[in-house]
Amino acid sequence: MPRQFEWGGMPVPYITAWSAESLDQPPLIRRVVGSFHGIGYADEDPRADRDADTGALLARQALAPGFGIPVFEEMNGLRQRQAVRQMLCQVCGRPAPMRIKGGRSLYMVGSGTPIGEGETTTAPSVHPACALESVEHCPSLHRGFSAALVEYSPLWGVAGVVHDPATLGPRLPSPSPTRLTRVPVGSPDIPWTPAAALVISLHGITPISLDGIRKLAVLEEAPC
Repeated sequence: MPRQFEWGGMPVPYITAWSAESLDQPPLIRRVVGSFHGIGYADEDPRADRDADTGALLARQALAPGFGIPVFEEMNGLRQRQAVRQMLCQVCGRPAPMRIKGGRSLYMVGSGTPIGEGETTTAPSVHPACALESVEHCPSLHRGFSAALVEYSPLWGVAGVVHDPATLGPRLPSPSPTRLTRVPVGSPDIPWTPAAALVISLHGITPISLDGIRKLAVLEEAPC
């Protein structure tokens, strides 16, 4: 079971990046393999550096949770991808429940705008109890959030910094880690985007209130 870290009395979400996990990214090269034209690393390992589903190059990141200080505005790409693919809770890292309300999963985003059908997000699912914990401690969620029960959440694409095929430099200057471009699967930009995170789309939406999440948390603790 993943260890839950705290910082200043506040729980640190599983997918949050830590300062010790930052890596200098290797230089990008133009890579042409068969019909593939895009960017890559000179020492690229296809098993670790390339996403099998989208074909996107993966931004490199270390794994050192609990070391340094938490960088709450950033996600660790490795843990984010693991949480998305294995349906882990973004807060505690344990498998998210699928038995509540007809097998739906709970998703929460830091926005006061209701989650819409087909909306895209980099946020993995979350346990109801962990969602309540996040609302209590997370400053950004104090400003507003939306939550919904979701029937299915297929892979939509990747989030990253799109690079120019001519210069191999970022297409936009000095992008913020929290302002990554979302690129859908099949886009011609995928081969030129080192992916910092996977993006999913949310379908079968049922909005849920804070009181509704509290009720789900009670059900979650009840025996099956």
